Amino acid sequence: MLFAALVPLPAAALSGQDEPAFGAALALWLADDEAAALPALAALAQSDNRAAQILLGLIDREPALQGPFLAHLPRAQRLEMLRAPGGLSGRNWLAFAITEPLAQAWVALADVRSGPEIIDAFRTLDEPRALREAAITLAARAHPSLDLLIPGWGDPELLYLAWSTATSEGRLRIEAAQAGAPLAHALMMPQQVGDGAALVHWLTVSPAAAPLSTLCAALCPAADRDACLLGAYGALDSHNAVLTLGSPAEALVPQAGFLASARGRASVLRRILLSVDMSRR
Repeated sequence: MLFAALVPLPAAALSGQDEPAFGAALALWLADDEAAALPALAALAQSDNRAAQILLGLIDREPALQGPFLAHLPRAQRLEMLRAPGGLSGRNWLAFAITEPLAQAWVALADVRSGPEIIDAFRTLDEPRALREAAITLAARAHPSLDLLIPGWGDPELLYLAWSTATSEGRLRIEAAQAGAPLAHALMMPQQVGDGAALVHWLTVSPAAAPLSTLCAALCPAADRDACLLGAYGALDSHNAVLTLGSPAEALVPQAGFLASARGRASVLRRILLSVDMSRR
């Protein structure tokens, strides 16, 4: 069933989110203690805790959210830790939490037939990072008329997705939608890409760049902050990656809190490491 057939509901607490056992497991995970957190989350998911199912389902689909504990487990144990039983490799827990609108939206995003209704759902659910990921996914699928759709999504950081393929009229709509934004998008115009000062400014002030600015603020002296930002951005080698880093679900942990946590910093560093071509080192 396509997500278009479902009615997006207002954001609400996820079922099981208020259980003390889930709160304790989430706190352990944010402290980057996978060895204690993941078995607890797996047990909760198996007992039908929807919040645990959603968190494990999102960890399963994003390698940057998986740390050394998981990496060193034998494959069978890793799958048992992250997935529900079934099939040859287990089943992602999101399918079991489908009564939750947030799980519905993520499941729908995996369906190539889905369209902008997913964006509407993530906006209704107040999940800006997920909204950006969905928009980038639709762009990668060459969804038609992006220049008509993107201005209505309310995030000026996404306008570059439609710029290169937009008609002249479409570019006028994009520029109008960008009016009043705190910073012109660094990748919108080719001549701006090489402007290091503009890029540093964007990395410093844009909420979308918070994963990198938060990491550099925590790890680098103030005098080295600009070099840290440019180095991290260059190592990622993907503007899309910058926009999609962060909390797996803001309904569970807000972006700022996630990025300030040990788990949040580790996930950004892991995403950078996954982007580096080690053969060139």
